[in-house]
Amino acid sequence: MSPKEIVISLMAKAVPECHDEIVSLWQRYDPDVVVVENARHITLNANKDRIAFDPKTMEVFWLIGFGGWRAIECYSPHVICSAVSSQTIAALIQDDEGLADVERAYKERRAAAQTLIDAVDPASAPWPPDLPRPNADRNAFADLQYQVAFDLTCMAVAFTLFHEFRHVMLDRDTQRPQDQREEELACDVWARAFMTSNLAAYAKVHDRDYHEVLRKRSMGFALSALILHEITPVWDHGGNATYFSVATRLQTILDNTALPDNDHFWVFSASLLVGICRQKGLPVDAPVMSARPLTAYLLAKL
Repeated sequence: MSPKEIVISLMAKAVPECHDEIVSLWQRYDPDVVVVENARHITLNANKDRIAFDPKTMEVFWLIGFGGWRAIECYSPHVICSAVSSQTIAALIQDDEGLADVERAYKERRAAAQTLIDAVDPASAPWPPDLPRPNADRNAFADLQYQVAFDLTCMAVAFTLFHEFRHVMLDRDTQRPQDQREEELACDVWARAFMTSNLAAYAKVHDRDYHEVLRKRSMGFALSALILHEITPVWDHGGNATYFSVATRLQTILDNTALPDNDHFWVFSASLLVGICRQKGLPVDAPVMSARPLTAYLLAKL
């Protein structure tokens, strides 16, 4: 398959209920998909004529996605227990004697991702020995945890591709906002809306619970938010002339999700944010609250 065919296939598999619309959009705008040479950091951008990325982009997304899934192992016990035990997350973390061991593996994966991002030659970057290399076959993984991480990582990649495709549409239709920061947020909003607008019909046709389908898609969005945070240089986390702050973009991606306050989605999102705060050395000093307001609290802290 050509790079363009691979991208179209990934987008269509992530949002199967919109398959015909996706094909129609590609036929209408027909951007090229260009694979450029690897360089320091990653290349991922779009204009009216093409979407460009480098070969290591998928490896970086894969590594962060599979590593991000481990946030549940590290921090979800604290998120859940705080809401039901009237103890703060900070107190629970301080008393958790086993956290250091599981957190070490989580930190090692994030460090490996940063090393890969900074590497000109991806082959020179270390790869966690227990983590599979990128693979297009979900069934190649016997471990159910890896299968879940595979699904959510593919969903996160698809979200990013829809974001980039929206840049193509806006540029081609001469609808780009004057403020490039507004365009980035608009592409995030459009990507999320496109991937969720027909969920009810999809759930009904496949005899699935609507909230279950929304949860899975939204967890993919949360993982894409983590990837966005990790691939953005630290000095740009506060924003610049091109992008709003990472926290603002994370809030745009995660806010207004129509799921209950203690849904697994919010537990996952809060766990990812606890990991980001601990990476930055920010105290997780949240009062006792359920997972959804905790997510909002941690976004505000960022």
